[in-house]
Amino acid sequence: MNTVQTKVTQLIKPYRFELVEKIKEKRDSDLVIRPTLACICAADLRYYTGNRRPEALEKKLPMALLHEGIGVVLQDSQNGHRKGDRVVIVPNIPGYIHDPQKYPTPEDCCVACKQGVHFENHCSNVHFLSSGYDGMTQDRLVHPGLCAVKIPETVPDEVAVLSELVTVCYNAAYKAYLAEKLSSKSKVLLFGDGPVGYCLYAVLHHIFHLPKENIHVVGKSEEKLVHFKNATTHLLGEEIPGDFALAFECVGGKGITQAADIAIRQMLPGGMLVLMGVSEEDVPINTRDVLEKGLHLIGSSRSSRINYKTVMEHMEDPDFQETLLALHSTPAFVIKEPKDLNLAFDFAASKDYWGKIYLALNQDQ
Repeated sequence: MNTVQTKVTQLIKPYRFELVEKIKEKRDSDLVIRPTLACICAADLRYYTGNRRPEALEKKLPMALLHEGIGVVLQDSQNGHRKGDRVVIVPNIPGYIHDPQKYPTPEDCCVACKQGVHFENHCSNVHFLSSGYDGMTQDRLVHPGLCAVKIPETVPDEVAVLSELVTVCYNAAYKAYLAEKLSSKSKVLLFGDGPVGYCLYAVLHHIFHLPKENIHVVGKSEEKLVHFKNATTHLLGEEIPGDFALAFECVGGKGITQAADIAIRQMLPGGMLVLMGVSEEDVPINTRDVLEKGLHLIGSSRSSRINYKTVMEHMEDPDFQETLLALHSTPAFVIKEPKDLNLAFDFAASKDYWGKIYLALNQDQ
């Protein structure tokens, strides 16, 4: 086994980054990647602002942040990747990939991996970048070759960097598709006017071929809802006409309760509510109507390697690219030193924007 020296900018406590050098072990099956472009996720922001439970911060910090990103392969590998290839860095590393001696096969790993590649995002032995394991704020990322997906030449960096978020939405929609709740004729209720809701709206239209008017988006801001072009939009609190067999919650936090309550009231008997938002607190749910209507509540988190290949193929579509690029609403922050990360994260924490915050990494190498 070889070693690689890398410079890592890690969060050592809320609001404080520090540059350190680390030696990382490299297996023959691993790639060495130079991260080049990344986006800030709400999960990263919760670590930065200290909005995680104290025990979680104590357990996971210090740690390099960012798990939504792309990079350039620095040397040829046995996986078929070549020096100079642009790749999406898949942050979800199942146990049977990061520790094949302990888990030789998916069946040996856990119940989720045993169900197949579409469920390995729920692996109980997972290593996930920027969640207890160093993310992309480093100049040399040692990463399993199986968890890197080559970016087609026709897909620009600004679109490819959104693939983690898009695959999360695709995975959630695919669960509804497998349950026969989603088709091109479905009418869907979608809660959330932020990036997750927007990406799901894009996935439902461009990948699952729902007419935009069949996607009913519920949000708190007219200024944000205007980005959901040709969708049927509703301000939170307005009456929503009609009944739905499928709803998605993309709100997170304390807003989950209100979104779920409205969705449950609007659902047809036997309908499905897919929960995608994260909360640090317990969330009350109206179980009486869930029981009376026989509703299905499904949780969906992260995404699997196989989702990236599907999403990459669809990202070659110029119309899909145009829709996604609406999220690139502010210039990228160029990160050269720790204080640059502070500027980017402070801006993200201000929430004085719509879309995703882009970070250009390692541009002088």
